[in-house]
Amino acid sequence: MMRSMTGYGSSIVKCGNGEVTIEVKAVNHRFLELQVKLPHALLFVENAIRKQVRDIVQRGKMDVSLYLEEATTTKRVLTLDEQLLDQYKQAADVIKEKLGNDSPLDINAILLDGHITQVEEVSSVNWTDEEESIQQGIKEALSSFDSMRETEGQYLQKDMRIWLQKILECCNDIEKVAPKLIDRYREKIEGRMRTYTKGQLDMDESRILTEIAILTEKMDIGEELVRMRAHVSQYEHYLKQDEAIGRRLDFLLQEMNREVNTIGSKAADSFIRQHVVEMKGFLEKLKEQVQNVE
Repeated sequence: MMRSMTGYGSSIVKCGNGEVTIEVKAVNHRFLELQVKLPHALLFVENAIRKQVRDIVQRGKMDVSLYLEEATTTKRVLTLDEQLLDQYKQAADVIKEKLGNDSPLDINAILLDGHITQVEEVSSVNWTDEEESIQQGIKEALSSFDSMRETEGQYLQKDMRIWLQKILECCNDIEKVAPKLIDRYREKIEGRMRTYTKGQLDMDESRILTEIAILTEKMDIGEELVRMRAHVSQYEHYLKQDEAIGRRLDFLLQEMNREVNTIGSKAADSFIRQHVVEMKGFLEKLKEQVQNVE
């Protein structure tokens, strides 16, 4: 099933005295760009999040955020780097010996030194014990996110089929008038030859047919119409695939646009050129929609 790159999903996991809120959101992007935002206490689930995301998402700019709320107040604990403190003391002893300075170390300065002492918040909940529940919550949020992408993908698919049908209708209309262009070319050539010769010379029928054949070959759009129909059929085939198809559709639209431009340049007819303009508009609509497809 075709999916959109944009989507949102969320879930809430209750764990003991706290809860974890999980939010997943994504917007369009050429490649997969994943940003995971976690509180310090939940850093241990980052790898699991990245793996779960890559299992279901191939393109898009994604943000996965986990928010932590605890019913009890977290504790603040002072930690001391004793090895670093010993090195400070050794350095002070060397300074005293070299300079003869007997001033003691400033304890207050040491306590305020962020390299030696640090204040950390310690959670009252052992979140590693809740890893299984948290991972299940992540799975639920991603499932909700993916469901939204599928729903939006269905709307995109329906809209695309409308524009594809209109392109086929234009091809059919052009194909109906294309054979009549040969008769018009013949009349124009005969008229110009009469004008140039002022009706004094007999016109060589074989020469006229040769000129018409050359012109017809230059202005023949039959192959372009066949390829356009083939591209539309291939587009429809991709829409039925249960995988990322955005890049394939984008490439196919480039090919379709190339065929339309060729039809417009070959066919010197206002009716055909009008349909060429319409097809370009339909292709532009498809291109806008493809930007949202994974």
